[in-house]
Amino acid sequence: MTLQNSKTVVLSMARTPFGKLGGALAPLSATSLGAVALTAAIDRAKLDPSEIEHAIFGEVVQAGVGQNPARQVVFKSGLAKTVTAETVNKVCASGLLAVVNAMRSINAGANRVVAAGGMESMSNAPYLLRDARWGYRFGDGTLVDAMIYDGLWDQYFPMTMAAQGSKVATELGLTREEQDRFALESHHRAARAHDAGHFADEIVPVKVASKAKGKVVVDRLPERGSVRVPAAVGAAGQLWEHEPSPEFTLQYESYAPFVTGDMPHVVVDRDEAVRADASLEALGKLKPIERDGTITAGNAPGVNDGAGALILADAEYAAREGREALATIVDHATAAWDSPYICLTPAMAAQKLLDRNGLQRSDIAVWEINEAFSAVAITSARRIGLDESAINQFGGAVAMGHPIGASGARIIATVINQLRKRGGGLGVASICSGGGQGDALLIAV
Repeated sequence: MTLQNSKTVVLSMARTPFGKLGGALAPLSATSLGAVALTAAIDRAKLDPSEIEHAIFGEVVQAGVGQNPARQVVFKSGLAKTVTAETVNKVCASGLLAVVNAMRSINAGANRVVAAGGMESMSNAPYLLRDARWGYRFGDGTLVDAMIYDGLWDQYFPMTMAAQGSKVATELGLTREEQDRFALESHHRAARAHDAGHFADEIVPVKVASKAKGKVVVDRLPERGSVRVPAAVGAAGQLWEHEPSPEFTLQYESYAPFVTGDMPHVVVDRDEAVRADASLEALGKLKPIERDGTITAGNAPGVNDGAGALILADAEYAAREGREALATIVDHATAAWDSPYICLTPAMAAQKLLDRNGLQRSDIAVWEINEAFSAVAITSARRIGLDESAINQFGGAVAMGHPIGASGARIIATVINQLRKRGGGLGVASICSGGGQGDALLIAV
């Protein structure tokens, strides 16, 4: 065993429940969901928010969200203006890549504490009207669904990934019954995990305000981060001697998505799409997406809203500051293949990761393979040589939902959660993404 020598540890993790399309979380923007997850992660780490130097968040459907959504999360979370931020987009792998980039930054010595995660509000994805800028002289214009076009549409073989996945599942000989049975088990596992309280270390309940649109009710506003500048900033620190005018001084209380006080609200504390009463009979009645195909709305994930965040730090810095490390982010591998065959790429990336670290599949105690469809998880598990029962012990995206920018962060947290409940070991979080890519992350507890 020759594990890569990473010095990046996880101090905390938090995610919102995942909501249905148009469900209880629909009033909240993606960046507000990201702020909910990040403020909870900061609180769980018992961290002075001034310690955070950089933030990286993944988001896929960015049309209409505004400039640099990660920077918006920084301000909405009450962090200081000196916290730098960047947004990444690797489709479904975005939230995982954010954590990978945080690891790279810390391992390179560029930062000591980084917030990373992913977010998506598919409920708030806009419609686009192409060519409207120059006017329509004659004929009709067509509205384009940004959620589909930016998130779920293959650009190389023009069709939705669901339609494409159905064709590939048929090509690979996956039966409808196999996929439905896997989906049923995903729902039942997720329901049992919720009922047993296993997600308490991941999910933060969200109190969605009923009358204050786009707001979350909290007991107290987040602690504000203080401005920190580099030690060497030129003669007498002149470069940093500046105060904004009153016009350009951000009023946090009005900008933040949080409100306090006795306000009517709806509490969301479970993943909305999980069905404890799911049955093969009900799944079997659903029509396939493709005529004579095998993928249905029942054995595919939903279209969802949600966010997840982790606080990562340099291990030596965390130890010196007395911070408990939940896990170590050890290594990352990525792979790419033919665009339609996303069901193969999580296994490719995972095997590459194992080979880089001198590991066998038997060395891994916890496996999370994102359920982009049941077909993806089934095929990837088989390619790695795993029994389907060995993956996604707490259920997966078919049950919980797949807010595409957030799912990578979610499966990382779930791996850490399971490893800690087991008393330690190694885990792999693996995910496919549109365009035919796969990413896998090795985690140690």
